[in-house]
Amino acid sequence: MDGIVNVMKPAGMTSHDVVAKLRRIYHTRKVGHTGTLDPDAVGVLPVCIGQATRLVEYLTDKEKTYKTVMKFGSETNTQDASGEVTVTTELPSLSREEFVAVTQQFIGEIQQIPPMYSAIKKDGQPLYKLARQGIDVEVEPRPVVIHEIKVLMYQPESAMLEIRCGKGTYIRTLCQDIARACGSSGHMAYLMRTKSGVFGADTAVALSRLEESEHPEQFLMDMNTSLADMPALAVKDAAMLVRVQNGLAQRVPGAAQLAEGTVCRALDSQGNLVAIGTIEKESFQPNKVFKSGETV
Repeated sequence: MDGIVNVMKPAGMTSHDVVAKLRRIYHTRKVGHTGTLDPDAVGVLPVCIGQATRLVEYLTDKEKTYKTVMKFGSETNTQDASGEVTVTTELPSLSREEFVAVTQQFIGEIQQIPPMYSAIKKDGQPLYKLARQGIDVEVEPRPVVIHEIKVLMYQPESAMLEIRCGKGTYIRTLCQDIARACGSSGHMAYLMRTKSGVFGADTAVALSRLEESEHPEQFLMDMNTSLADMPALAVKDAAMLVRVQNGLAQRVPGAAQLAEGTVCRALDSQGNLVAIGTIEKESFQPNKVFKSGETV
């Protein structure tokens, strides 16, 4: 049983909790999620089952969209509503137009310092474990990309934002940084991931529904469809197809038109996924190959 299930993660569960439940539901140890959601967060969590776990690295890289509510006037040690208040300030005295202008300063590639309460490791130890021990360490800034920030609501006490961003972005850190840029303080009060790659909230299935279903396989998306936003090359020549499936670089039709280093997928004449690779010197270099029928 192979494919990707688009889970609507409920609040109060870690992403690993969801993985544990899906291992029981699909009767396999081969289960992996494609991007951590904090326990208090809800929303889209694509989870790979069976052979689809080989796609985790590609699906994790996908663009994501979030809706968040940020509260002004206080910061917490976790940067969200579950933490202890560490700073209190006056509320911002900005108009909506001024607040929108502040948010737009965060568009593009920015440097973000990950929160102490995160799974990022420092000298082999997760930061959250160090934080729980009261150990404060210096965390290096990381580059993240913010594609778009829409202000859906703004009041002196709170704001609702829709954020489209690249991998590795901490929305709670972004909320704190935006509030500081407003001359105030703030923390994330609510977070929902509405999209991850081709997976959206409109097609996500509740975990409870999966647990109750007698045929959970009906909720699996096939591996090729999950990569619909990845460039595709058609390998119709039988001899070339064999060489691709043996991991050999080939001048597949259309490869020369793609930029060097582009990650793309190769399909056979029936449209089945046969390999994922990169463009190197106008050729397709397979990195992962799939046997016929392996992607169903």
